[in-house]
Amino acid sequence: MDLPVSQAPLPPSGWGIAAAAAADASWTPVFTGSGREYFRIWIVNLFLTVATLGIYSAWAKVRRLQYFDRNTSLGGAVFDFRGDPKAILRGRILALAMLVAYHYAFGFSSTVSLIIIGLLAIALPFLMRGALRFRLYNTEYRGIRFGFTGSVAGAYGIFLPILLIFVLPGLLLTINPANPLIFTSFLLYLLWPLMHFLLTKYQHGNASFGSAHSSVRIFAGSFYKLYLIAFGLSLAATAAFFILVAGLVILGKIMGGDESGIAVWMPMIAAALYYIALLLCFPYMAARIANLVWSNTSFPGITIRSDMSARSFARLQVVNVLLTIVTLGLYRPFAVVRIHRFRLAAMTVVAAGGLDHVLVQATLAPGSASGDGAADFFGFDFSW
Repeated sequence: MDLPVSQAPLPPSGWGIAAAAAADASWTPVFTGSGREYFRIWIVNLFLTVATLGIYSAWAKVRRLQYFDRNTSLGGAVFDFRGDPKAILRGRILALAMLVAYHYAFGFSSTVSLIIIGLLAIALPFLMRGALRFRLYNTEYRGIRFGFTGSVAGAYGIFLPILLIFVLPGLLLTINPANPLIFTSFLLYLLWPLMHFLLTKYQHGNASFGSAHSSVRIFAGSFYKLYLIAFGLSLAATAAFFILVAGLVILGKIMGGDESGIAVWMPMIAAALYYIALLLCFPYMAARIANLVWSNTSFPGITIRSDMSARSFARLQVVNVLLTIVTLGLYRPFAVVRIHRFRLAAMTVVAAGGLDHVLVQATLAPGSASGDGAADFFGFDFSW
């Protein structure tokens, strides 16, 4: 019979460091599902969602999350999702009501729009925190639930500035269209890398697995660096495309082409090349930020590494987009599976002393069996 961790015999004195190093183990998460299997789930979900005017979308989300969790294994065990579809439906009805209220707020008086936006500002951070708690609390691995311990104050400190960045320009335009602050308010978008950093730190730094709490070591400067590189790449690609378009125009004139025909096709070519540039820049950002964040996120006894190749991810995304367009959207579930498998294959989980030892430690502290004792708060899901 195996001894409890606290009673296990210690190795001889000379073996301490070597035995500890040998006990460490690493795993790469594995996805055992397939695009064909997920396509069947996806097409049924799509049909029932349309047939029920969107009501079934909550059950569709649960089926999707369960499929991906139950086909994702780590160290020989799979994850699971146990969310309630009715809770997701309540959250989506609430989200739709808030979206409609925001959309029509500017159609009334300035006072009404200010009141509605104020109510949304009060409710949104609390609801977003609830969505994070709902998603993690209903996810488990080897019978141990995940959780989210971020505070309400932290949620307001993160989501209120983000809401301000997106709402302020439109609000100023409604109150006084001639206000010069309307244009300067767009400078708030320069703070988006900082907001992205704070949001990521709030998410990754407040997760829990049983009694084990996560920690994350990232800095705002790293996010600004990645955003500046991506911005530089997009500028370079855009400039190259404009030069190419200008060259085609000049070549067309030299060859005696119809200028009206050139005028029709050049904007379309420029737009196509621009979107190709976006397809190259966004995967770069996604891969680099995933590597930065996950490689600096850890739990007691567990470290995580992410080594996504930005170039490979960009090629994957380009192929996925092209095949999705060619198949009129039917390739979408296959693309989702390929992306999920690609992300997992780039990750490595290292457990000090072995995974079983870490799992035992995650269940030893008082209160771990009931998460954080706040299950009654998981009555809805605000996410999509």
